[in-house]
Amino acid sequence: MKEYPYKSQVLEKLGVRSCINARNWSTNIGGNWIDDRVLDAMNEVARTFVDMHELFAKTDQKVAALCETEEAHITSGAGGAIELAVAGCMAGNNYGLWSRLPHTENMPNEILLHRGHYINYTPQWIASGAKAVEFGIAGTLKSSKRELEGAITEKTCCISYTFSYNNVPRGYLPFEEVVEIAGKYDLPVVVDAASELPPVGNLKKFIAMGADIVCFSGGKAVRAPNNTGFMIGKGKGAEIIKGIRDHSFPHPGWGRGHKVSKEQIVGLAVALEIFTQEGDQLYDQQRKLAEYLQTELHKIPGLSVSIIPNDGISYEHLMMPHVPRVLMEWDRGKIGFNAEDLDRFMTEDDPPIFLRNIHYFNYYSNREWRMIDTFFLRSPEEEIIVERLNKYFRKV
Repeated sequence: MKEYPYKSQVLEKLGVRSCINARNWSTNIGGNWIDDRVLDAMNEVARTFVDMHELFAKTDQKVAALCETEEAHITSGAGGAIELAVAGCMAGNNYGLWSRLPHTENMPNEILLHRGHYINYTPQWIASGAKAVEFGIAGTLKSSKRELEGAITEKTCCISYTFSYNNVPRGYLPFEEVVEIAGKYDLPVVVDAASELPPVGNLKKFIAMGADIVCFSGGKAVRAPNNTGFMIGKGKGAEIIKGIRDHSFPHPGWGRGHKVSKEQIVGLAVALEIFTQEGDQLYDQQRKLAEYLQTELHKIPGLSVSIIPNDGISYEHLMMPHVPRVLMEWDRGKIGFNAEDLDRFMTEDDPPIFLRNIHYFNYYSNREWRMIDTFFLRSPEEEIIVERLNKYFRKV
C-alpha cells in the first residue's frame, strides 16, 4: 500500500486515525484541510492581543470588499450566521430587544420557511427564539407564491431561503418569486448559501439576485477554520448586519455565545482572500483527478464508473457547487455486497477512507452506488483509493 503522508502525529498519540476525505466538506470528518498560508496567519496572531471590536470592524470591512458588497460579519460557522441574522431581523439595532433574546414575544418573530427547504440545519433559523411559519408543499410542481404571500403577518420578521443540494429538487421555489413578494411587503430575505461555493462568483450572485443577507460557511470550500462562517448584506441587510455587530460577541447578551477567536477571524479573512483569487482554478485539477479515477476504476470487473461534472451544465442537483465527482455503480446481486458494506471496508483499514454517500438521481434503480468527491484529495490519496477499491472488489 502507498504510504500515507498526511498522518497526524498528534492524533496518533491520542489513538485517533487520520482519514482520507473523499466525501467533501463534511463537518463530521473535520471539514477541510487548511492552507499553510492561513495557518501561518493564525499562528502569528495567536502570539499577541487585540481589541476584538477593532478586529471585527476591520476584518468585516475586508470581507465585504472581497465580496463586493456593503457589509459583512464573521461568525461561528454558517449556522451561527443564520442564528445571528434572524436575531438581527427581529431586534434590529435595539439594545432592549437584543437583551430579551431568546424571549421574542413582543417583537416580530416569525420566519417564513418553505417546506421544501426544511433540512438538517433548519433548527438554526429558530435558535434565537424565532418561530418558523411553514408554507408551500414539498415536491409540488406549482408555484408557492400565493402560499408565501398568505403567510405574511405583522409578526413576520424575514423570509428564509436555502440554496442547498439538500432541498427537494422537484418543483423548487423560484428565488425570484420570494424576492418579489419580500419587496412588496418590505421584508428582508435571508439566504443560507453555506454550501454554494465554488464558483467564486456565488459570493456576489445571491445579493445581485435580491437577497438582503447571505450566510456562507468558512469551513467548506473557503478552507478557513471549520467553525467559521460569515454573512454579507446590502441595503436593509447591511443595516441589520451593523446591528448584529453592535450586539453580539464581544458584546454581552445572547449574542455573546457566538464567540469567534482572533485566530479564527484572521484565518477566515486570509482564507477568503485566497479563495477569491484561486478558487476557480481548482476545478481543472479536480477534473483531472476525476478522469484518473475513472480510468483506473473502470478496470475493476462489475464496476460502472462515470464522472458527474457539476459544472453548472451537467450536475447532480441544480444547487450543487462546482466540484466534479466520480460515480461508482454495481449490481448487488452479481457482486454480492451493498454500499454500506463498502463503507465499512473503506473505513476499517488505515488510513480510513470516507466516500460520498448522498444520491439525487436513479431513484428507481436497484443498483448500488457510491461517489468519490475530488475537492480535498491530495496526491497520493487518489492512488490509495484505487488500491483499496481494487482490493475489495476483486476479493468478493
